[in-house]
Amino acid sequence: MKLWKKAVTAVLCASMLCGTMAVMPATMVNATDSMESSYEWGTLRIGGGGFVSGIVTGKDVMYARTDVGGAYRYNYDTESWEQLLDFVSDADRGLLSVDAMAIDPTDDNTVYFLCGCAYFSAEKTVIFKTTDGGETFKEIDVTNLIKVMGNGDGRQCGEAIAVDPDNPKVIYAGGDVTSDANSKSALIKSTDGGETWEPVIGYDDLGLFDSTTKWPTWTENIARSVTDGAYQTQNGVANIAISNGKVYVGTSKTGVANVHVANVKDDKFEVLSEDLPTDVYPSRINVEASGNLLISYIAGLAFNGASGGGYRYDPSNGEVTQILDSAKGFGSIWTDPSNPDHMLAGTCGKWEDQLWQPWTDEHGATWGDQYFRSMDGGKTWENFTPGKSAGWGQEAISEYLQDGGYAWIRDKAIHWSGTVVTDPRNSDRMFITSGNGVFIAENIWSTDPEKRPVFTFHPDGIEEVVALDFVSTSDGLDLSAIGDYDGFVHESPDKIGLQYQPNMGSTSAIAVCPQNTDVWARIAEGDNGAGYYTTDRGKTWNAFTPSTKGGKLAIAQIDKDTYRIFNTGKNDGGVAYSDDWGATWNSCEGIPSQYGSKPTMLLVEPNDPNTVYAYATYYNSSWFYSKTAPDASDAQYKLCVSTDGGKTFTSTDICMYDQCDSAGRIAYLGEGNLILGGGWYGMYHATVKDGKVTVEKLDNVNYCKTVGYGAPEKEGGLNTLYMYGKPAEDDTEGIYRSTDGGATWVCINTDHVYGGTGNGNFLVGDMDEFGKVYMSTVGCGIVYGQLAGSAPSEPITTPTDPTAPDSKVVYGDVDCDGTVTILDVLTLNQHLLGIGDELKEGGDKNADVDNNNVLDDTDAMNILKSLVNLVSLPVKK
Repeated sequence: MKLWKKAVTAVLCASMLCGTMAVMPATMVNATDSMESSYEWGTLRIGGGGFVSGIVTGKDVMYARTDVGGAYRYNYDTESWEQLLDFVSDADRGLLSVDAMAIDPTDDNTVYFLCGCAYFSAEKTVIFKTTDGGETFKEIDVTNLIKVMGNGDGRQCGEAIAVDPDNPKVIYAGGDVTSDANSKSALIKSTDGGETWEPVIGYDDLGLFDSTTKWPTWTENIARSVTDGAYQTQNGVANIAISNGKVYVGTSKTGVANVHVANVKDDKFEVLSEDLPTDVYPSRINVEASGNLLISYIAGLAFNGASGGGYRYDPSNGEVTQILDSAKGFGSIWTDPSNPDHMLAGTCGKWEDQLWQPWTDEHGATWGDQYFRSMDGGKTWENFTPGKSAGWGQEAISEYLQDGGYAWIRDKAIHWSGTVVTDPRNSDRMFITSGNGVFIAENIWSTDPEKRPVFTFHPDGIEEVVALDFVSTSDGLDLSAIGDYDGFVHESPDKIGLQYQPNMGSTSAIAVCPQNTDVWARIAEGDNGAGYYTTDRGKTWNAFTPSTKGGKLAIAQIDKDTYRIFNTGKNDGGVAYSDDWGATWNSCEGIPSQYGSKPTMLLVEPNDPNTVYAYATYYNSSWFYSKTAPDASDAQYKLCVSTDGGKTFTSTDICMYDQCDSAGRIAYLGEGNLILGGGWYGMYHATVKDGKVTVEKLDNVNYCKTVGYGAPEKEGGLNTLYMYGKPAEDDTEGIYRSTDGGATWVCINTDHVYGGTGNGNFLVGDMDEFGKVYMSTVGCGIVYGQLAGSAPSEPITTPTDPTAPDSKVVYGDVDCDGTVTILDVLTLNQHLLGIGDELKEGGDKNADVDNNNVLDDTDAMNILKSLVNLVSLPVKK
């Protein structure tokens, strides 16, 4: 929806301003049938699970940003956060890394989001502007001026974009680096509300960007930077604040003055004060209601809170007052706008004790940041972190930490806190950013022992886990494996998932035995080499040693008491098996392996555990030593089949591997009936009988990034296929569904793709609910789609050929050429503005798509809606 709204804004603005425009891409109209309106999309409820890097407040609103998972607006009616950037495409997934935000001080609904990630989306850096609180966006590309890394060191600092409260058309934004070695400044300025931008030469004249770095390392793009460190360590322009005609800029550079000021009217920068420190980094600049600046500092951009301190700067006389201890690094200092004596501060990367319960020998503290309050304008401060007291043996100042109903967060700390703010609607409530979500503290000014401050995990609505694997079974199991926080049992989308215990951190794989779904296994992604299995559906877990660190898993029941577990290599494609839960391992023979290959995906035939399928993404990463380009011997998808329980396999070439994300998951239609993805080489149907493989390419798939399967439409039918990609070249990339084994496809989602399938690159259909599907993301949680209501509607087909003779009304065909395209929208808008030719005979009837005998911009809007499958023409009253 938001993607469409962005397109509408662009089309109408272009037609009204200039009267002409380029034809929009053909992908605006799908050649494939669509039933998107029959689906609803959301995220499975886990709660947080990733770094919320900043929160900004307006007069009455709050917005949050994340390092890989988009941006959110707080909904006070539901007391939860709402994702704003779910429209971002797979190609633009780097824009889900939000580096900075700014609210127009005169309008809570006008907000700017500075977005970009160096390792995704061709280093693209944009500013998303909304004027309606996130309902619609305009994308402004500034890649040729600056570049940002919303997932790099210092991302908790802020904000690197600001709006002038005296003239909201004036906006400053800062980059981590310049666009290239010849770019004129890492600070840019707009004087027309973000429509156009220019480099601020006065800032560049300070000479702070006197080094260069490759952006990113594996490219030859040279950008100017503040140090010669690697791209992910650059934080360039860290903070911008504007007040009373002056712009203040903090820069992530030490050894020199790093906070500067200029008049907005001339941009001639100078050092703010010689009394401010230069051996630490400015983490945040906040402006008090009085106009004074609050500047916090940290020792290192990568969450080093060993030193820093906090200072107040008075612009009226240039006086600097230290108000916080320089032996601590602070992420933020905040003054309650309604009471200048009430102040808050939080450390960033200090790693001191927090308590979830009384400290005992069995149950100690968690280690994270510390939180301070002042009730005398910063003269004195009190540490009111949960578990802290005024002295030994005294009552704690605050209650113990509360999990807010998210049991998985217990014993995990509030950490990486770059922001503390008061709720603009309730100054007795504080919001805190953390590496695992958002916490709140209530009763923050209370000194009543009967009403102590309470810190609670409150990520409601924010879903930022990076899912790496997922399993759904026909008897109701839905299980995930995720980065950082293990994985969860998901009973329903709106119920908080149950985390696996014991924890082992980032988890690369979860597997369920198809012959006995009480048996599961999971393994860690990282270096700890941990693995666990359960034989009682997750009630108890036993440790085992995987054959390799990371990779994927499968399980087969060989006989009544023996389970064979398969573990695939993380970096070479090799597979090993164990019949004694990891006590001993044997290599599977016949599966091609080579360093650089992606993890081989396995599937055990449910009714025949002796038949095991392995889909290998073979890749020889050393091809460049002897060749100018890889050939099929270096990059190949291979289907390997075993009929002896996975001990030995026979390999069949499927297609060349395109060296993009591996499409190596196997979609199971039924016994011996498989669908295999091939990326830009399409999709393949493999039939296996008596160990022999027959392969057929499906000509109706142009691109298949990944394919999965779920419950059939009718009991006993073929499993339903779900594909991320596009059937026809002219189709919009998104999620498509097939109920006939891939013979035909319908589009179910191009509007809410959350940046695509991300690290896990999976689409997993629910095996006990037809039409329901789960998708991995780059950092927006686990997305699910399900049929809206009790029954699906019929697919809506967009006509792409002439459908009626001239004598008949063809709704939407304004230019009477027999087709409905974006040109009809343009023609109607030109007619309404009186700048185009007269409509052809019958064009006025075709344009009146709501049948009210009036031609207006509502008709133009509805024609455009029909092109992206949001309405059918004519529009019913």
